[in-house]
Amino acid sequence: LKLSINGSINLGTLAVDGKLQLVTHGSGNATVVNDAGLHFVGSTVGGALSATATTGNISDTQNYFDSLRKSNLGTSLAVAGPSSFTTSASNATITLDDTTNALTGAVALSTRGTSGNATVDNGTTALGIAASTVGGNLNLTSGHASGITDSGTVTVGGNLSATTDANNGVINLGTLAVDGAVALKTNGTGNATVVNDTGLNFAASTVGGNLAATATTGNII
Repeated sequence: LKLSINGSINLGTLAVDGKLQLVTHGSGNATVVNDAGLHFVGSTVGGALSATATTGNISDTQNYFDSLRKSNLGTSLAVAGPSSFTTSASNATITLDDTTNALTGAVALSTRGTSGNATVDNGTTALGIAASTVGGNLNLTSGHASGITDSGTVTVGGNLSATTDANNGVINLGTLAVDGAVALKTNGTGNATVVNDTGLNFAASTVGGNLAATATTGNII
């Protein structure tokens, strides 16, 4: 399915088996709900994006070649406004790991089940995580100096991994609710700040700059 439109896209009852490309211009928003999974390629949304996979996973494709255009579609998923990704089925996953992704606004994630993992690699764009609930593990990567930040409670049933690829990129996650272990990686003099609502259990971590770690009600180990 390929849509190109100057206004908004609102497709709440899709049954698409193949890949999905969305294009809006200006501040055009996009809402899509598919009866199976959602597989994004070459999509650019000028406004906000709301994406729901009813029974399957959400994913993207790196370096997808469009045989009709006979050209590479370039960026897998670019969203100028806030974006939300939801998998409704238990243990379905969100995997947005294309290094060309550019999710400029805050990103909200929702998965269910202990295997409902979520991965977001935001390429060279800063990654802001809005209030989210991930049933399994959460893996976050940004290659921008502004790094990874949160703007709401990020609840993770499994482990959390946060990595900044950019030299001196920072991690600032002050409203965590992580049940599992936390792994942090920054380069150069990149600082990291984490505040968890219970204890903090660190997995192997490397912080190039300063580390500020707070366990609100438990121990730090």
